Amino acid sequence: MLEFLGQFLASATRVTRANEARRTDFTRQVKDEHAAVLAAIEASDAGAARRAAARHMVNAARRIRLAGQEFWRAEGDALAESIKPRVKAVS
Repeated sequence: MLEFLGQFLASATRVTRANEARRTDFTRQVKDEHAAVLAAIEASDAGAARRAAARHMVNAARRIRLAGQEFWRAEGDALAESIKPRVKAVS
């Protein structure tokens, strides 16, 4: 099950990294968010680590919403192809 879910996480990560690499402010935010998660783990503070990880996920979604049409027309759409929902016709 983890392997199945991991393939979608890997694809989603490629999309977010491509978007974040286009803007230095996004890159700095991601580094700061990762540092907050690591600091909480190193402090053995599970609650803080959970909150920092959740904040990072919310912010990653926000950064994707801010990507703009130019990102999706360029590499974003191609990168997201593997995580787009597939609808199968039912007969």
